[in-house]
Amino acid sequence: MFSIGNVSMQIPLLLNRNVLSFLLSIGLIFHQQQQQRIDARIIEGVIRTNEDWMFIARFCFLSKEGVFEYNVTYPKSFAPQNLLLYFDAKSQWPAVYKQNKTCEQKQAVLIDDFNQVINLTEYRREYKATTASGCRVDRYNNEMNETWYRCVQKRTFQSYRERWWYIALDNCGSRKGLYLKYRITMTNSQSNQWLRHFSADEFYILHTDVIMCTLFYLLLFATCFEAYALYTRHLFHKTYKLYIASLLSECLGLLFLCIYYGQFAQQGLASQTLKLIGKAFEAASTLIFLLLLLLISKGYTITRARLKPRTVAKFSMFMVMSSIAYAIIFYHEQYLFDPGEVLYMYESSFGYLLISLRLLAWSWFSYAIVFTLIHYPQKSAFFAKLFLVYSIWFISAPIIILVATFVIPKWMREKIINAVELIIAFKAHLIFFYLTRPSRANKNFPFHVRTTQISIMEKTGNIESGTLEHFNNYKYAPTRSTPIDVFAITSAAFAGLTGAGGGGSGGGVGGGNYTNNNHNIAKGMNSQRMINSAESEITSVASLSNQSGHTSQETFAINGGPDWMPRAEA
Repeated sequence: MFSIGNVSMQIPLLLNRNVLSFLLSIGLIFHQQQQQRIDARIIEGVIRTNEDWMFIARFCFLSKEGVFEYNVTYPKSFAPQNLLLYFDAKSQWPAVYKQNKTCEQKQAVLIDDFNQVINLTEYRREYKATTASGCRVDRYNNEMNETWYRCVQKRTFQSYRERWWYIALDNCGSRKGLYLKYRITMTNSQSNQWLRHFSADEFYILHTDVIMCTLFYLLLFATCFEAYALYTRHLFHKTYKLYIASLLSECLGLLFLCIYYGQFAQQGLASQTLKLIGKAFEAASTLIFLLLLLLISKGYTITRARLKPRTVAKFSMFMVMSSIAYAIIFYHEQYLFDPGEVLYMYESSFGYLLISLRLLAWSWFSYAIVFTLIHYPQKSAFFAKLFLVYSIWFISAPIIILVATFVIPKWMREKIINAVELIIAFKAHLIFFYLTRPSRANKNFPFHVRTTQISIMEKTGNIESGTLEHFNNYKYAPTRSTPIDVFAITSAAFAGLTGAGGGGSGGGVGGGNYTNNNHNIAKGMNSQRMINSAESEITSVASLSNQSGHTSQETFAINGGPDWMPRAEA
């Protein structure tokens, strides 16, 4: 048996663990299915098909700096085979790919003067495409009992901007199909080793990720100090732990992506598993941060410590749906995206589902904040800023997806979207860090009920601070309070206690003086004990006031302290 109160306090952490474990398990499944799948700009393999036309690879080349290098071999009986170079103009690649055209029609769109056809045979005077093909008869294959061609050469590209180029192989009119062993290397910027292996649309992604990774880790370091300050004040709530989890997930995701792109920059190939894990951590960070905002909009840990079971069920359902949508998008990108097309990660029906869920979350966020402000107007400074800032965060994702899909050119989309998404994520975390800093100068500090008070509420049901479902309406100063003077001893009272000013029998001589002196000494010692006792009780009360965190200075000033406190008046 368990109570709803205990369950509700654990819901954010349970959802946090579920999101992370779900995405990581999807990553492990992908890893097992991929069997160390490699993403590379150095590709090699064997083509054996009955078709007479086949797509091989694509790459976004820089003008005059992009280099296409090939090393291919094939049996002479399959000659003449051609390497075809299409670029991204509407009259070229879009006009032939997935179009119901013959091999001859697909080759006809190419322009001979642009050297877009590489004939993989020996030099023939009547066919100028063979002049730079670099082909020669290489060897005689005893097993296949025929001669083989080997072609080794490189090409550069010249255009007025970066362009996507698509490499295909054909042998129009052949009844044997296609056969080719190949090794193809595609590079850019030969003078810069950190950019050489990247497609032009991926330029500076590594640099951007390294910079943003550094900034995120600095923010995580500062957050640890802020978390410690909140912990010492008993204000380290569940929502702030969710914020740390989101920030940590983003840091881990960027770390994996930096490793992936670093390997790619140096070797021209890298394991797709690294990239997938990095993207999964980034998705987890987004989902956790989204959950954090929804919880805060409902006033969780700010105006209440427990949510209704119905609200918890809705949150759980929403997070599960969002996690599944992300997992399917990753799977779709890895296995179902057509390599012959340049597609954005969210350019699918499930990507549009994710847009819908994000807009639904924003409407939910706005609705919850309005009703929280109605019941807690004294928190308007915090919730107004929260709504204005994070409404932009909610709406930015759908806008970015739509702009990336329909507006930004494909040859520059990847690097622009990567930078914009990281900047938005960093600003979202930085602003939350700023809004929740425990400083006297922070007039928007949201927390006023301590974690120790919530623990008491869970055991007793309510205390002076309110109940689990409804905190009392007052603010909390996030700095340590100054000890309060509960009472004061005036000089007249002190004089009366110590016997100053004569008192008693006046100034006798002899035994009378001796008796009076002893009496004054005893009276003074008794007075000193009373003062020490009063000071001890003052210290004890001030300490209790600091620990409880809910007895205000105004209460002491108006009432003069609780009735059970000792008093001394002139």
